[in-house]
Amino acid sequence: MAYKGYLIKIGNYIFPLSMIKAETYKATNYGQDLDSARDVNGILHRTALENTAPKVEFETRNMLDNTQVSSIFANIQANYTNAVEKKASVEVYVPELNKYVTSDMYMADFEPTMYFADEKEIKYLSTRMAWISYGVKTV
Repeated sequence: MAYKGYLIKIGNYIFPLSMIKAETYKATNYGQDLDSARDVNGILHRTALENTAPKVEFETRNMLDNTQVSSIFANIQANYTNAVEKKASVEVYVPELNKYVTSDMYMADFEPTMYFADEKEIKYLSTRMAWISYGVKTV
């Protein structure tokens, strides 16, 4: 399934491309190993698992205002399956696979940095956002 016009969907919420700094988007389909080790000759013996653990990270666009940031988080929070863990079903486009991968993921801590604030508005610098998988079966 090729690119469908979005990079990340959290539950039913398609994260707006206009809010993503495109050149920072990274989606990796991490392989996982179980008890892989090198022997006494330095030869690696791998037990690669079929389950992978996708991770996606990107920066938000620079100078988002408080209304935009609040809207993003209201939509994300409305799609949590576990609010304490910041967990959601997330679909991400993985360029390596040229397809979307869906997995239960949690959102890493979001640490927005203010650029400007006055009595009327707040502006933010671009900020890293990351979603990390609990693991998914590769199909």
